[in-house]
Amino acid sequence: MPSARIHTLLAVVLTLVLAGCGQTVTSTGDEQEIVADARALSGVDDVTVHYLDPDGEEHDGLPDDPTGWTLRLDIVHDVALSAGWAVEAIDELLADRPEPAAPRLEIWLNPVTPAEAEIAVRAYPLPATGDPVSDAYVFAGTPGVVRAVFDGETADVRVADEADLPKVADVAAVHGAGVDVVRTLDDTAELAVADVAPRPPYLPSGDGGGWPADPAAPACDPADLRLELTGSDAALGSRYLLLGATNTGAAPCAVQGHPSAGFRTLTEQLLAVAVVPSVAASAQAPRVVVPAGGRAVAMLDWNAMPTAGNPDLTYEVLVAAAPGGPVTELPLTSLVVEGGGTHAYVDIVDGGEVAVTEWRPDGASF
Repeated sequence: MPSARIHTLLAVVLTLVLAGCGQTVTSTGDEQEIVADARALSGVDDVTVHYLDPDGEEHDGLPDDPTGWTLRLDIVHDVALSAGWAVEAIDELLADRPEPAAPRLEIWLNPVTPAEAEIAVRAYPLPATGDPVSDAYVFAGTPGVVRAVFDGETADVRVADEADLPKVADVAAVHGAGVDVVRTLDDTAELAVADVAPRPPYLPSGDGGGWPADPAAPACDPADLRLELTGSDAALGSRYLLLGATNTGAAPCAVQGHPSAGFRTLTEQLLAVAVVPSVAASAQAPRVVVPAGGRAVAMLDWNAMPTAGNPDLTYEVLVAAAPGGPVTELPLTSLVVEGGGTHAYVDIVDGGEVAVTEWRPDGASF
């Protein structure tokens, strides 16, 4: 297991450092081999050591008296190892390990993403509140993010394009991440997470059969529809994503037909994916009148696609309530299902085909 071998590497590093500090230690005698093995681990690209004085300045080594100094380990690894791996790795690194009084130990994780964003999180010691490790991995998988650094006290989340501020701040809000503000990399714009438009409360609609037809209800104004990813599932090689369109207006309005959908990578590149309506062109999709506060639903359906060695997976779905309508960018990290964890991507790739249903009343079966 990668974390077990990194555990051994950390033991060697601490052994050498403590020996330099004049403390009694026992050398394993195979330090170079262990370092080479650690750097050869699948997904772990590098492990580096930094010696920081009490003012945070870096040096080539520790002084005779390292009181107030910090030994910082930076572990660079593939982000595909995930936040779950990170937590297990840190737990194993620290298991049954008494930390010396000096130098102080810090462990940082630096996941490498397909977007080459700067992601760094201090994984040890952790702050008394919050979960910066999980937060860092959420932003590592969110399109538009170019920097996310969590040092245990502050969070610095940046995007390159001002247009990405709302969706990234929404991800921060829905995850309850320890981020107050999302900024552009050049500091020309920012958005406070507290100022993000809150998601409308979900009002369950039973079995989907109780909404009146109301032929007088107007077509929904796109500005009154809040589009979201609301769920996902998989079975027997099939994959599903559920879309929701909540009527945030004051009166009932109607949707009809199927939403449009597009798919983008972590670097926000559009994938060539054929989107096929589930309802035949000759069939008339029913008109769905959505009450104020109600939600219409649709589903994306595809067969599992090969992803081995392909970094260009779908990290973001582009959804419009109807073809030609305004598009909402929905990162996969914006989907939070209680007890279901967070998934940054799905296996929709170039050349794939995805079916999309028509809008239906919330609670209707697919």
